[in-house]
Amino acid sequence: MNKEEIKQVLQEIEKEKNVEAVEESSIDWQDLLSKAWKGKKFIITVTVVFMFLGLISALTMTRIYTSKVTLVPELGKSTSSSLSSLSNMLGLGGMTMGSSADAYHVTVYPEVVASTPFVAKMFDMRVTDPKKGIDTTLIGYLSRERFSIGNVIGYVTKPIFSLFSNKEEETKGNELNLFHLTKEQDRIVKTMNKAIQVDVDKKTGETTIQVTMDNPVIAATVADTVCKHLREYIVEYRTRKAREDLENYKKIADESYQRYLKASKAYAYYQDHNRGLILNAVISEGSRLSNELQIASQLYQQMKLQAEMARGKVIDEKPVFAIIQPATVPLLPQNSRAKVLLIWTFVGFVLSCVWVLYGKEYWQKGKTMLNEIKSKA
Repeated sequence: MNKEEIKQVLQEIEKEKNVEAVEESSIDWQDLLSKAWKGKKFIITVTVVFMFLGLISALTMTRIYTSKVTLVPELGKSTSSSLSSLSNMLGLGGMTMGSSADAYHVTVYPEVVASTPFVAKMFDMRVTDPKKGIDTTLIGYLSRERFSIGNVIGYVTKPIFSLFSNKEEETKGNELNLFHLTKEQDRIVKTMNKAIQVDVDKKTGETTIQVTMDNPVIAATVADTVCKHLREYIVEYRTRKAREDLENYKKIADESYQRYLKASKAYAYYQDHNRGLILNAVISEGSRLSNELQIASQLYQQMKLQAEMARGKVIDEKPVFAIIQPATVPLLPQNSRAKVLLIWTFVGFVLSCVWVLYGKEYWQKGKTMLNEIKSKA
């Protein structure tokens, strides 16, 4: 037998081994179908039980609704050119108010909304739903009791735990102290942080606010309020420095005006009582009073113009928000009861099939091995 014949024989042996391995590893579908048919009662029973559990879960689950608001804030602008033109128009030459960089970029909006002061500001907002008879504050709505097994246990154990509770904290439960929140207030803040989601597009600045709650009307109300408070917060921050400058210039302008009135009265009194006198002392005093009046007048006019510029900067610094998608009452819930029922039914069917096809057999083998080990021991 030459080398080629030996090589051919080895190849045929290798092919036979591969065929045997494929036959051994292939699934015997007929055997599986036979096992499934034999265990059909068990599969049907388990599937029906899971379907019943899914029905209970679907009927008792809390329906959640999501309301969305989309807005595009103005991404900061330079006010130096407009203020320079205003100063030139008012005759102040190169005098400018300066411009401050915007520290609150759109990327920090989620942190602003998630902050405790921002959330706590909404505690006392009114939420209403006439169809369901709801008319209360947001904190009252989120603190309401819902029917659940946990609440039933809580009602039973509440008298016992009340003996060891801190009564001082309970009496101050309605007071809001941002430095030291109560357990209930902290729970509501965390609940609101989970319910409110803010997504920001870094390139366009488009900000999307989503509020998810168990009532569609209240979800839309909270979403609209979050949008309103966020705009007020950013406007207050962006214009804070300009408003402080405006108040300072108004104060200085008022003081300059009082100084001008005082100098004007002094000069008028001098003229009334020294008419026709040509003494050097009298003339010198008149020159001094006249100079003080001119200085006071110039200072007053300058501070008045500065106050007008500061008022213009407050208006110029105020950001503009374009509401692309306002808050609307969602019509359909996010979680579908039919979907929950189908998931429970599918899980029951899969588990029962796995048990009938594989689990039962391996369970029997495990019991047999355990019995053998016990008999040998």
